[in-house]
Amino acid sequence: MLQRIGLAVLLCVIPAAAHGITLEGLVDYQVVQVEEPGSAVVTLSGSAPDGAVEVRVDAAESSATLAAWQPLAEAANGTYSGSVTISQGGPYIVAVRSAAAPEETAQVSNVLAGDLWVLAGQSNMQGVGNLTGLSAPHAKVNLLRMNHEWCLARDPLHILAESPDAVHGTYENDEARANAIAQSFGGSKGAGLGLPFAIEMVQRTGRPVGLIATAHGGTSMAQWDPKLKDQGGDSLYGSMLAQVAAAGGKVRGVLWYQGESDANPDAVPVFAEKFAALVQAMRDDFGGPEMPFYSVQIGRFVQPAPRPDWDAIQTLQLASESIPHTGVVASVDLALDDLIHVGTPSLARLGARLANLAERDLFGGSVSAGPRISGAERAATPYGQCIRVLISGANGGLRHEGRLSGFSVCSGPDGPEALEIYKQEIDPQNPEAVLLWVQNMPEQPHVWYGRHADPYCNLTDSADMALPVTGPVRVSSR
Repeated sequence: MLQRIGLAVLLCVIPAAAHGITLEGLVDYQVVQVEEPGSAVVTLSGSAPDGAVEVRVDAAESSATLAAWQPLAEAANGTYSGSVTISQGGPYIVAVRSAAAPEETAQVSNVLAGDLWVLAGQSNMQGVGNLTGLSAPHAKVNLLRMNHEWCLARDPLHILAESPDAVHGTYENDEARANAIAQSFGGSKGAGLGLPFAIEMVQRTGRPVGLIATAHGGTSMAQWDPKLKDQGGDSLYGSMLAQVAAAGGKVRGVLWYQGESDANPDAVPVFAEKFAALVQAMRDDFGGPEMPFYSVQIGRFVQPAPRPDWDAIQTLQLASESIPHTGVVASVDLALDDLIHVGTPSLARLGARLANLAERDLFGGSVSAGPRISGAERAATPYGQCIRVLISGANGGLRHEGRLSGFSVCSGPDGPEALEIYKQEIDPQNPEAVLLWVQNMPEQPHVWYGRHADPYCNLTDSADMALPVTGPVRVSSR
């Protein structure tokens, strides 16, 4: 169990040395989690001559006007320990000196005080988008790499070979590991949604963001089981705990994108239970009972065969919105960079969708989770049989580019699709409804949106929040 540390950020790091004084507790490019009303209390320690130790926190961009030195601690027996308050913002230069030798300082640079977000799940979170058209690095977005080192965030964020934990890979020797790292940095794939999300949050709130990379492609809910955390770095959850501990032990929230590996008959029946247990474990271990947990409903998988297990996972993911302080965004409408991985421009849209949820819940944003199907009913018209799909929650109305697509009608909840839908349109009389014009109405019609692994879906709202995969929805007789 990872010890909760409240406001104090206690870290074990390599000290920054300057002759007779050293600085531990912060490293270059670190992001510390802010506690309201807007600051973080950080414990600094190290070696120093006995006597007074002082600290100074300077804004890096205005170094011409230096802050005053403030008392930090009294060194005794060659060591010191004391706490400093760092206001939300940055980047900062944090320096310490001893009154016995004021000309000597130890310092760290590019420190930020803001919000920490865990990036977890499988390959679409790890990032497999093409490394073209990337979001440029932002001075207020830093990354805790998988080797527990902080840096300015830039794609690719997840380099599995950097991790010291066996769950992310083992190598014959250091040279083999170095080659794997070089290949990851020099490859053509690796864009993710983490950096676009973080930049959106900075631009909307002004608060710096620290990203914590923990995702691993191809992994299942069973592999992420919190019950395996006692295995440490031999388990995904144990490795993630080590990452969060290296970041200070407490985070603002979690972004989760996983489910493709669980779209099979064995995993579907236990998916919801495992998901709820994962959310609870993360809250218990590093986030608190109301920690936001935002997930992406899995999207498209280009293959010809129907995938009822794919539909089942998507349905269970949407149902997870019932867990307090969670949210789900859709990806079924987005373009891919290969058969299953969301493309780089679409990842930027996903990042913005997740930022909408975070801004809504944490900073008073007005964008809702987006459109959701609330029911369906028969509608007799002079022009033929029709189904009216009722949709709630759209921000500023529904929209689509080109011909509306994505809905299907089947006979019974699990029946085959009725292919005679000849038109799908937003209801001219009700902008919160969609009309499905059906030539041959089934006896017991049910509606799907986004059924099967590779549908073409394009219904969103004015905030670009997309309608998620939903079904089967029984059509009432009205």
